[in-house]
Order: sequence, then structure tokens, then C-alpha cells
Amino acid sequence: METAKHRTQISLEDWQYQILLEMSKKEKKSLSQIIREFLSEKLSKQAMKPKEDSVWSIIGIGSGDGSPVAREHDRFLYAKMRKK
Repeated sequence: METAKHRTQISLEDWQYQILLEMSKKEKKSLSQIIREFLSEKLSKQAMKPKEDSVWSIIGIGSGDGSPVAREHDRFLYAKMRKK
């Protein structure tokens, strides 16, 4: 079953038109079909990219030098207080 298509008009650079025309002849497809395939490829790649979420920007913010901060957190948290 074919989905609904919407007619649109675009302006192409001469070199773009020539390349598409060559592809159309070589692949025996209409210019419209070639352009739809390009758009589908581009848009599907974009849709597969993970969305930018500010939560993901904090990943790695707490990476350290490998010291046992989680196990010995009191020593790290209060070390400066003891020195005073």
C-alpha cells in the first residue's frame, strides 16, 4: 500500500540537477524517486541519532584518578577539616 505523497517544488544548482539526471537515467528511476531516496536516507540517519539530553552531558564528570573515593569517602571529605 502506497503512502500519500505531497507535491513540492525545489530549486537545484545546475551541478546537482546534472548528477541527479545522470543517476536517474542510470538507475532507470524518476528524479523524484532519486530525491525521495536521498531524503529517506538522510532523515533515517538523523532519526537514529540519540537526542541531545542535558542529563547525558554529566556523564564522566566525576571520573577521577582511580583512588578509592567511594569506599573511603570520609577520609576524602573530611581530610581538609582534620588538617586545620
